[in-house]
Amino acid sequence: MSGIHGWPGAGPAPAPGPVRNGGDGQRLGILLLVIAVIVGLSFGLAKATGADTRGGGTAAAPLPTGPGLGDDGGLGGIPDPDGLTSGGSGGFGDAGASGGSGGATPPPMPTPTPSPTTPYDPTLDLYRAVSAGDCLNNWMISETDWVSSTPEIVPCDDDGAGVWVSQTSDTTSDCPVDAGRSYLSYSSGLETVALCVTRQFEVGQCFLGMADGTANLMSWVDCAQSVPAPYSQTYNVTGVYSAPAEVQGYECRQSSGDQNSYYWWTVDNDTVLLCAVVYSG
Repeated sequence: MSGIHGWPGAGPAPAPGPVRNGGDGQRLGILLLVIAVIVGLSFGLAKATGADTRGGGTAAAPLPTGPGLGDDGGLGGIPDPDGLTSGGSGGFGDAGASGGSGGATPPPMPTPTPSPTTPYDPTLDLYRAVSAGDCLNNWMISETDWVSSTPEIVPCDDDGAGVWVSQTSDTTSDCPVDAGRSYLSYSSGLETVALCVTRQFEVGQCFLGMADGTANLMSWVDCAQSVPAPYSQTYNVTGVYSAPAEVQGYECRQSSGDQNSYYWWTVDNDTVLLCAVVYSG
């Protein structure tokens, strides 16, 4: 009888007869062999295409699909414990970045903020253009006013050279203010230009003064003009000399009989002796 798996009687079981359905066994063996070959090829392809490479380099190409392989390039249900088919991540740099070894991308450099543009000031440029040693067509015409609010550079031998510049500075405190010395200054924004100036006298010039002999030695006026307050008269220059070590005053006399009609001052840090008389017309 076919299909008997044991022998109920005593004694040794009869020898097995010939195996039926031998063709089915061969087909099963061949199928298992094919599956083994495919699985082996899939591991080889994964290794060849870099699917097992970690870190940021070029992402691995997807595995081919086929019998025993998942549609997503996986190993047919075999777990992918470390994300090997994802191209790598996990702190080794962004996928697809060449040569990445990890770490965050540095932030972009900040764009510098442009400083505000200072408006052009032509008067400031005129003051900047003046240098020590220049002579200017400038002088005072009253107790507080200058003939011009801007400096005008002229040759020092020019008839209109009223002052010469001893130095330039960014503060008026650097300029001496005494007999025959003062300053012109101009400020624009945070910048100040101070021109320290010394009066240049010539015989025949007139300047403003008082009857007691005080005078504005930075002034220069028309001798015949009306005298502005607080002044009461004009003085007419009669001589300009290098000051001797000890000034007696008689150096300014016009004649031996000239006793009380002359006036004198030492100017430019006592280096120049200035002689004058009251202008009488």
